[in-house]
This record gives sequence, structure tokens and C-alpha cells, in this order.
Amino acid sequence: MRAYRWGMDACAVIAVAAVFAGCAAVPPADAPSGGAAGTATGAATPPAECGGMRFADAAALLDAVEGVAAGMRDFRSAVTVETTDDVTGDTERRMGQVVLVQDTGKPETRRFAVVLEKFIDGSGRADDRPMRYLYADGWLTEADFRERTLVRRQLARPGERYDPLKPGEGPVPLPIGQRREDVMRRFEAALAEVPESASLKRVPEPMVGLRLRPRPGMADRDLVEATVWYDAGTLVPRGVEARRRNGRTTVILRGAAVNGGLDEAQRSLLSLASGATEGWRVDERPLPAEPARAQDAGPGPAPERAP
Repeated sequence: MRAYRWGMDACAVIAVAAVFAGCAAVPPADAPSGGAAGTATGAATPPAECGGMRFADAAALLDAVEGVAAGMRDFRSAVTVETTDDVTGDTERRMGQVVLVQDTGKPETRRFAVVLEKFIDGSGRADDRPMRYLYADGWLTEADFRERTLVRRQLARPGERYDPLKPGEGPVPLPIGQRREDVMRRFEAALAEVPESASLKRVPEPMVGLRLRPRPGMADRDLVEATVWYDAGTLVPRGVEARRRNGRTTVILRGAAVNGGLDEAQRSLLSLASGATEGWRVDERPLPAEPARAQDAGPGPAPERAP
């Protein structure tokens, strides 16, 4: 189960990485943020600022993210993932990097890699424990280089239009350049003021936060609440705090770059080198076969003729 939990955390890293924007599309505070569907719920919070402009509410922030995220081609960042067990109080940390590419305006073409190379356990002991999480062509792959195991899970069938990071569709329900209406339908959204995580509190640049709470029946996992934090001057993501029923996960992004291009070494992370997993234990989990549709079943038997 540990590998699958880390797989979900890896997707959370990509989720916050892809929620990028720039203040050029930010509406002024007195601009309407939409009809009833765009009304944020939860406790009232003061307007948030971004580069001298102010977000009146969560809907205005979502509008800004939606308005500019369509231009993303690539993303890269260093990453730290902290996971705290609420029962033991232990916090584990993994450090590495994340890269993502896609065709502009086509989230279904996304390919991403989360490479976690360093591990620090709850006692503070550091260890090299390389893990890599890849998504491409409908498959999520988890490669454990220490245990020499490979787990591949099919999330979409060939030809399906599938966004692995879309709320209600992918494994992590966070807004990734989705329409504001889709996000607000699944979450209660509000502006957040101050991070709870000590690691995110140490980020020197001002940040603006978006707190998301799943609406009843809209989350099929143990997510209780998630807050996405953006740089207040550029809206490039800085981190995410996710609270689950059995613990908390914090993602910290450093040196994030949107559409800055990927060098050859970074692009190589998007796939496993030929022969790299030779001799490994492989667990492949395809989706169940779709039932044959009536039009695909072919003509039935010819009716018998009367004598």
C-alpha cells in the first residue's frame, strides 16, 4: 500500500505544478466573477492581492487560472513531498524534481514524471531511495529502483479523451486548468490566508491560497481538504497542503518554470531507458475489457427459412 500512497502523492505534485497562471488575466476586484455557479462558499476571507491587483473571491482566482493555463507547453520544478501520519506523528520527506509536457491547449496529451531521489524518515535518517512516477498514453507507472519493482496501472483506454488531473476523472481531485464551473461544482472554494505547514510559511515570497473542500459525494477518496498556494506576483504554484482522514501531505515547489523548455536530461525523465527494468518484478493492471457494443457484435445468425 505504501507504493500506491506515494503514487497518489506524486500525482498531487503534478496537479499543483500544472495549476500555473500569470497576473495578466486577473480581473479587477469589482469585476463580476460569474453567476451563482461562481459564488465561493465557506467562511468569508479578505480579498487576495496579486501583483497590485486583488482577487475578490475564490471564483475570481479560478477565473485567472483558467484564463491563462491553456498556454502551458512544459513545466519543471524541484519538489519536496512531506507526508505526516496523524497516528504516530511521524513525518517522512522525499525530495526530487517534476517535469511535464503537453500540446498547447490539449490536456489529454499530458505526459509527466515525478522523480523522488532522497528519502528522510520520521527519525531524521536520510537515505537514497529512488522512485519514479510516470504518466503517458493512459498508463500510470511506478518504478521502485531499490526494490526493483514496476507497477503499471491503466487509467484510460486507447483513444479515450482523458485528463489524469481533472477533478472527478483523474486519481487526484485538484483543479488543473479546468473550468471554474467544474471546480466549483465539486468543491467548496475559498481564499486562504496563511499556510499551516511550517515549510510553506518559510517561503519568502508573498503567496495567495485557494482552499478546496470536496462537496458531499464528489470525492471517492479520503481527501478532506486541500489548499493550493501560488506566488502572489506571478501565480506560479508554490505548494499544496492536503489533509486526508489519516494524515497530511505537503508539497513544496522550488525554482518552478513554466514554458521555459526542458533540456535533454529533463526530457529523459519522462520515460524509462531501454533495459533499465530488465529482471524487475512487474505488476501490470489493465482496465477491464469493455463489453461489446451491439453495433460491434456483427450481424446475427440468418433466420431459418420456412420449408
